[in-house]
Amino acid sequence: MLNNLQTLRAIAAYSVVIYHCLMRFVRPEDPIGMAYLDLPSGGVDLFFVISGFVMVHTTRDDETPGWFATKRIARIVPLYWIATFVVIGLVLVREWLFPTTLVTPESILASLFFVPHLDAAGHVYPILGVGWTLNYEMMFYALFAISLFLPRAFRLASILLLITLVWAIAMIAGDSVFTRFYANPIIFEFAAGCAIAYALRAPAVIAFVRATPMWPLALAGFAALVILPSLLGRDIATLFKYGIPAMFIVFAAAAQDLYRAPAATSVITRLGDASYSAYLLHPIVIAIVAQVVLLVAGEGLLAEGLILAATLVTTAVISTLSMKYFEKPTAALVRNLVRRPRQVAGH
Repeated sequence: MLNNLQTLRAIAAYSVVIYHCLMRFVRPEDPIGMAYLDLPSGGVDLFFVISGFVMVHTTRDDETPGWFATKRIARIVPLYWIATFVVIGLVLVREWLFPTTLVTPESILASLFFVPHLDAAGHVYPILGVGWTLNYEMMFYALFAISLFLPRAFRLASILLLITLVWAIAMIAGDSVFTRFYANPIIFEFAAGCAIAYALRAPAVIAFVRATPMWPLALAGFAALVILPSLLGRDIATLFKYGIPAMFIVFAAAAQDLYRAPAATSVITRLGDASYSAYLLHPIVIAIVAQVVLLVAGEGLLAEGLILAATLVTTAVISTLSMKYFEKPTAALVRNLVRRPRQVAGH
C-alpha cells in the first residue's frame, strides 16, 4: 500500500470539501484573497497527477485494453451514477438545493456518459457538479487503454502524444462546449503523473531517491502550492498554479513509499482509501447539512463554522461506509460479471 499517496488523496479530497464549503459562504472582493480562497480547489490537480501515476503503477505489462476499461468502469461508474440520481431526486423535490443543476433527458444522458455540457448557469458541469473532473478522467482512461495496444517501451510516449493531440485538436477546432472543455491544459497533469511513474522505474532515479531525503522536495511542492496562486492570479491555468507543485509532491510521496521508509497505515490513509466516495458525495452532504444547521443555528459565522465541521465529519463517516459497503462490493461485482463469461468461454 502506498500510504503516502493515500495521505495525499485524503488531503486532495478534503481540500475540495473545504473549498466547496467556503465558496458557499465566503466571497471576498480582494483578488489576492480570492486566489487563496481558490487554493483548496488545487486538490483536483493533485488528484489528476496521482491518477496518472497510479494507472501506470498498478497496470500490469500484459494488461489488455478491454480488461483495463472494465476495471475503470467498475471503479468509477456505479457510485457516480447513484450519486447523480440522488441529486436528480433532490432537485425534483427541492430545486433550490442545487439551483444551477439542469435536469433534462439530454443533461441526464450527458452526465451519465461523461459528455461535457452546460448547466443552467452556463457552466460546464454535469448534474453532480463535481463530476466534471470525471469527464477528464474517463478521457484519460480511454487514451491509456489505447496505449496498452503498444509494447511497454512505447506506452509513455503514446500517452503523451495522445493527450497532446486531444488538447491540440480542441484548441484548433471550432468553438463548442466540447472543444473548450478539452482545450484546458489541466489534462497534461495526467501525463505528468504517468511520467513520474516511469521515472521512478529508472535505475538512476531510484539511486537518487535512495540517497536523498524526499521531505525537502515535498515541502518545496507544498510551499509552491501556497505561494503561486497569489503570484500568478486567478486567470492562469491551474496546471501552472497547482499542477506543477503537485508533480513535486507526488514524486516525493511515491518515491518515499517505494524506495525509502513508507508511511504507516493511519486514519488519514483510510480516509484516502475512501477519497473517491468523499469527493462524489460531499456536495450532497453540504446541501443537506447546510439546511439542517441553518434551521437550528440560523445564519452567521457560527453557523458557517458548524456547517464546515459537520460536513467534514459527516463526509468522513459516509465515505468510509460507502467505500466498504458499496464501492468495493459493486466494483468486484462488475468485474466478476465480465470475467465470468470469459472463463466460461475458455472452458
